[in-house]
Amino acid sequence: MKSRNILFFQYPWRLWRERLAGIYRYAKGAGWHVSVAEYGRNFDSISDALKFWRPDGIIVEGGYTELEDFSQSAFKGVPAVFCDARASKMKRPYSGVAHDSSVTASLAAKELISLGRPNYAFVGNLQPRDWSDQRRNVFAQAVATAGGRLDIFETMPVQDFDSYRERLRSWLKALPRPCSLLAANDATADIVLRLLRNMRIKVPEDIVVVGIDNDSLICENTIPTLTSVAPDFEKSGYLAAEMLAAIMADGTEKSAIRTFAAMHIVRRGSTRILKRKDEAIKKGLEFIRGRISDGISPIDVVRQIGGSRRQAEYRFREFVGKSIGEEILSVRLETAKKLLSDPSVPIGAVAVHCGYSDDSLLRKAFKSATGMSLSEYRKSVSGL
Repeated sequence: MKSRNILFFQYPWRLWRERLAGIYRYAKGAGWHVSVAEYGRNFDSISDALKFWRPDGIIVEGGYTELEDFSQSAFKGVPAVFCDARASKMKRPYSGVAHDSSVTASLAAKELISLGRPNYAFVGNLQPRDWSDQRRNVFAQAVATAGGRLDIFETMPVQDFDSYRERLRSWLKALPRPCSLLAANDATADIVLRLLRNMRIKVPEDIVVVGIDNDSLICENTIPTLTSVAPDFEKSGYLAAEMLAAIMADGTEKSAIRTFAAMHIVRRGSTRILKRKDEAIKKGLEFIRGRISDGISPIDVVRQIGGSRRQAEYRFREFVGKSIGEEILSVRLETAKKLLSDPSVPIGAVAVHCGYSDDSLLRKAFKSATGMSLSEYRKSVSGL
């Protein structure tokens, strides 16, 4: 098997690591060596990047297609695949993977409609984008079919963030309540939640909020934490690598788009409308996050919730969307990722901070979830 040198032009976007995990997963089976390039950090021009890495193939994050230099011709004949490219910026047909926003928006709509509220709202991306419009249109159709009322915050090019924020604030204040709101992505949802909090509008009691991307750095740090649709970014990386392999094997440029969509919804505080008797579930969730390093088990959480294990598991899954064990694993993996992002934390110390008595258990769980070893993940985060 011939070894290939693959260059991944990574855009400064929080979720690129998940896409890289998919690329790594394919690369291991194909015998590829993958290098990561970030504009302005370890290269200043495409020409310099090509000279330094001498790649056999290239995968490009879509954000780079906003820059004039990042077009097919700039790569001097090296096969390239684009991820979530802005199609209107591409100068000719291209090979790439694209997020199926219609499937993702449908999943979000189903989640919000299931709450049974009569009023709905949609806030698009900060700047106009085709994918944001697609999500809006699919959501609008779903709400209309369900017989709901929909308010849409019209997106327009933002020149002055202060005026944008004031316009959005006024619009949010005027929304009929109770209301179910979908934001085009997590970054937009973060802005919405901040404004609602400043106006003392209760989330989720008055307005429930759902985002898209499941960016844990955002979702776990909003107040309340943000429920979000989780697209399969790891799969998109694998698909991009698979497409690139086909192009390199054939030796000819191809024009094709393969799509990936959402996997599931990760439910958090922005949609958890807990009845008084279910405050125990909130207590259980707080217990997991506060005691994750103590090696807690599901039975420890059941004791916090009260009742039989069967009843506790049923109530927990109903409001969280996961079993107690799945939530514990999710928090452990999130904790591991945060620790691995800090180079001052030795890899050998990560397991104990995540509640594992045996680091082989963490290594196995982490590999299964991300497709990378702990050291590979740290390397991907550092970009080295």
